[in-house]
Amino acid sequence: MLILITSQAAIHHNGHLNTNVIQALIGEQQRGNYVFVVSNHNKPDWFDECFRGTGVGYVQNEGRQNGNIVREIAGALKKPTYDVLVLAAKAEDIQMAKNGEAVLIAAGWSNDNQVRALGVRIDTPQEVRNVIDLTEGWDGHWWFEGQGQKYSVKALTDLSGYGRDDAQVVFSQKLTNTVKNGGHRLTALLIVCARSLLIDGVGGTGALFWAVYPSSKSRNDDTEVLSSFTHRLRTIVSRVQFARLSTPLFIRHTPSDKRSAGRGGNRCDPTGQITTMHLNPAYAKSIRGRNVIVVDDCTTYGLSFGVASALLRRAGANTVTGVALGKFGNTIQHFDIEILANPFQPLGPDDFRLINTSAMVGKTDSSAQAALRQLIR
Repeated sequence: MLILITSQAAIHHNGHLNTNVIQALIGEQQRGNYVFVVSNHNKPDWFDECFRGTGVGYVQNEGRQNGNIVREIAGALKKPTYDVLVLAAKAEDIQMAKNGEAVLIAAGWSNDNQVRALGVRIDTPQEVRNVIDLTEGWDGHWWFEGQGQKYSVKALTDLSGYGRDDAQVVFSQKLTNTVKNGGHRLTALLIVCARSLLIDGVGGTGALFWAVYPSSKSRNDDTEVLSSFTHRLRTIVSRVQFARLSTPLFIRHTPSDKRSAGRGGNRCDPTGQITTMHLNPAYAKSIRGRNVIVVDDCTTYGLSFGVASALLRRAGANTVTGVALGKFGNTIQHFDIEILANPFQPLGPDDFRLINTSAMVGKTDSSAQAALRQLIR
């Protein structure tokens, strides 16, 4: 069961009640979820007329923007805050959700500019049911979590069922389709990623910096499928602005061999990655002390995260976390790489040292894979 919180603004606008929203909220309460309307103001006369006897609750809480009311409601119901979905229709709703470390969803019928800029939205009240249906099957566990000496890795999906030869190609195409097609599947995928990150405490982590590992032929203009996905994810689980839109953290100055193309060679040799990319000089003074989250579509050996970590640690990053939407097999490695030159400029084969590689120790959890496969297809 989930907790759904919204505000008067999602229901009542310019003197008119949105009966579709009212019915959607009542429907979720009847299905066993908890539904609340939270406001700084006293309960309006229309509330009882619309919700009397339905179980939908009204909570008046001055200063709700600080997020404490989210924690209070969740605590009273013995639920974690990452099981709270906030349907936002105004700026105060956004603040309440982020400060309360809840999952934030924009009401697509809102005219508020801040709400319309959010990365996760439902366009009609009827989509509330679709999104909750797809989200409820996710218990918030990563398929894989590994902690290395230099960085950590988390992966959402087990790719083993796709077949070794084309697992990454097939998954990447499925992910591309999900992101480009949008709709409730993309919304639900973003929500399960957000919930997993919120479980890990990302909402309360300071000095965050979000980045996308560049594709083999990246145009460096922040138009990759994962760029859109990551910016959307960033807006619903954190208050940070980095990396900025249209200004990616990683620059692919020379096309690299596509890691999933099955061309053979040593998949654990970082040379081809390090010598074809560097950090964006626009962030030369922005990385030190940051906790960086690097998103990649899928991983087998984990080389992308080892390379990203090496560049970022050279630039002064505090921590590096690699998040892969998919992981194949049990071959992921931890790469201890030392960058010997300026990470904000192109590097040569003599500008780094591979100290060692070792198996990335971690744990797996398959409990929610069936639900996740419904989102990426």
